[in-house]
Amino acid sequence: MKQSSGQLAVVSTPIGNLGDLSPRAAEILQTADILACEDTRMTRKLLTLKGLRTSAKFLPYHDYNGKSMRPRLLAAMAAGNLVALVTDAGTPLVSDPGYKLVAACYDANIQVTPLPGPSAVLASLAAAGLPSDRFLFAGFVPNNQNSAQNTLSEFSKLQITSIWFESSRRLGKTLQLMHKIFGNRLAVVARELTKIHENFHRESLETLSDFYSNSKVPKGEIVILISGAKKQNNAFDTEKLISILREEMGASSLRDAVQNVAEISGEPRKKIYSLAIDLAKRN
Repeated sequence: MKQSSGQLAVVSTPIGNLGDLSPRAAEILQTADILACEDTRMTRKLLTLKGLRTSAKFLPYHDYNGKSMRPRLLAAMAAGNLVALVTDAGTPLVSDPGYKLVAACYDANIQVTPLPGPSAVLASLAAAGLPSDRFLFAGFVPNNQNSAQNTLSEFSKLQITSIWFESSRRLGKTLQLMHKIFGNRLAVVARELTKIHENFHRESLETLSDFYSNSKVPKGEIVILISGAKKQNNAFDTEKLISILREEMGASSLRDAVQNVAEISGEPRKKIYSLAIDLAKRN
């Protein structure tokens, strides 16, 4: 299938400091035929502040109109137009619905090219002083308390730095929940990245939780980074498991012995049961 002459450019825009708009991004914003914007007003404001002129058509593209807008954008690119996908701040597709448009472009054999640039995720990680060789961006913490607890619990045992977005209004309560689930790990609250009042607050989760639960609601965009779980050295090797099993089986049924050892060691019940059967046969 022949590739369309049209193209989708995924354009990163400043998250605070206007100086972070790259020359390449500025050129695309001026030469694109269509600017697909999370908020057209924000993109117009950016162009005005940077003194950029464009004859592009401004079209809104966001969560609420994506399904109806995608066919229109795809048709424009199929006709040879250059469409620039722009979010209000940062890199498109990081915590927004842009991936659906990108996926649709591949299905339609339309070229997609990224214009790298500002990202709150990478900017916060770069200055947080937490392990950065392995990390995971988890998105926004869910608003619902039960959903938030379940989501945080999913990541609590991972041995990598996790990165979360949160509103300043909910910061105190969220840090309390994080302290409860993750324990007293080292964490960072990054605020107002690349702006005049940029701030990194690096303390234990307990300290951060106490501070933001008992202070005024901070201003600005918030990123929370949490260090990963420490690697656990398993003290229960096979020899020790068999030793404990032998004692338990001498005092209770095989079933109860397996259950007790599984609870004590944290090892899978299936593994304990297999050892117990072998031990019973040898006896």
